[in-house]
Amino acid sequence: MPSSAPPRLARLALAATLVHLAFDTVGRIFTATTPPYLLLPYMSDIFREMLGLLGVNAISVVTCAINGLIAAVFAAAFFEVERRRRKLGLLLAGIWLLTSGAMFTLYLSAPWPVAIASMAFGLPRAAALAWVLDRMMTRAVVEAPAP
Repeated sequence: MPSSAPPRLARLALAATLVHLAFDTVGRIFTATTPPYLLLPYMSDIFREMLGLLGVNAISVVTCAINGLIAAVFAAAFFEVERRRRKLGLLLAGIWLLTSGAMFTLYLSAPWPVAIASMAFGLPRAAALAWVLDRMMTRAVVEAPAP
């Protein structure tokens, strides 16, 4: 039985959500770095109208919360894995590229430079998420009481 446990899932999810929100906020400065789920002008009319009713801020918060929970679940699963930060970062980058690539292929009609830049801006996001979550888990090990 391990002498320490990962931080609570809610704390990991909140931290990951905040990292996602920070990247969404910074990414929206330029169209090319905007996350795919916020590229409303490149969506079909029906999606643009549906999502436009919510507004980009609400879409961002909901999507970041969902993505934050996903990142937290994987981080907790990787708690005792060697080289956790690298593996978590690669997994999160892979998920980002897969899901954003699917969005550009299926739902968006953005020019390819916008699609590539938007997808590429997810790579530092994945690295930042892995770093923050790894630091939280490392702190949990350091702060754990000795058996």
